[in-house]
Amino acid sequence: MFTRILVPLDGSPLAEGAIPHAELFARIFGAHIHLLRVLEPISYHENPAAIDPLRWQLHKAEADAYMQGIANTIREHLGENSNMVEDEKMSRVDYSVREGKAAENIVDFAHTENIDLLVICTHGSSGLSRWNISSVTQKVINLIYLPVLIVRAYDRSVMDENRLYYRRILLPIDCSRRAECSLSAGIELTRGETTTDSILEAAGDKSTLVLAAVIRPLELPIPEPFPIEISQLTKKLLQLSRQAVERYLMEMKERLPVKCDTCVVESTSVPSAIQDLAEQEDIDMVILCAHGYSGQVNWPYGTVTRNYIEHGTKPLLIIQDVPRSQVRPTAAEIAAEKSGRR
Repeated sequence: MFTRILVPLDGSPLAEGAIPHAELFARIFGAHIHLLRVLEPISYHENPAAIDPLRWQLHKAEADAYMQGIANTIREHLGENSNMVEDEKMSRVDYSVREGKAAENIVDFAHTENIDLLVICTHGSSGLSRWNISSVTQKVINLIYLPVLIVRAYDRSVMDENRLYYRRILLPIDCSRRAECSLSAGIELTRGETTTDSILEAAGDKSTLVLAAVIRPLELPIPEPFPIEISQLTKKLLQLSRQAVERYLMEMKERLPVKCDTCVVESTSVPSAIQDLAEQEDIDMVILCAHGYSGQVNWPYGTVTRNYIEHGTKPLLIIQDVPRSQVRPTAAEIAAEKSGRR
């Protein structure tokens, strides 16, 4: 499912928080990891010394040495022998250092290198802030149109023997075929690593996929209080909806080859219900399809997914259901291209 994973780094410990997640995905899916560092030139007005050619070359050399060290550490974590570490062509981990604007370079690299999963941390060298996601990460995920794993910089995920694993994975589903495209990723992540290592097998046994559905009461464009007949019909419809959704989730649970729990919640706000569930169920990861029942694909993410990107607190895996071939350039992209900027 995922064969080429991109992990952007900026030299900060916060950005490195994405690495354990990328390593786990690489083990589960047998994927390659591509590390990317983008060096952004600093203007003369910001720092006159920054334009010195010798300083810039030293800066590039330091970045290359840093990336080499990170790559070697990941290779060791993935169990590559010394020969593979020395021969980068045999390794499943490589790195690249580029110059320019960070967001633009990350998106371009992902598209030109056929990346099929981006693993990115919400914050990096600028540090934690009151905003739940940094501007660079926001720009990247808005234009990349690929599956994305967003790692919260303040998250403290479960580690076993210095390896990350997900005990409980929340997969909200709205009973639409579009939303079901996230099921395969949920199944594989719940299964965990295919290894004979007893420690990891024990960790895999602890993993549970939580299938959840949120039912919204019928919205009526009439003033309250409702006539008694309408109130009775509304309650009856909600009851029938709950029964149908519970039956749907139970049938799905019986078909899936992993340990599952099901949960049906009634709420006027789907995003709020998902966030509450993630906290109440002690969830380690949330998996969402980029779009759901409404199928409005004019934007990269639907309202529920967008809300959890901006306000969620758990690592979030987004399965993008819109292929890049169907994406129309935005007015901003068209204007930037006409002006000669990217």
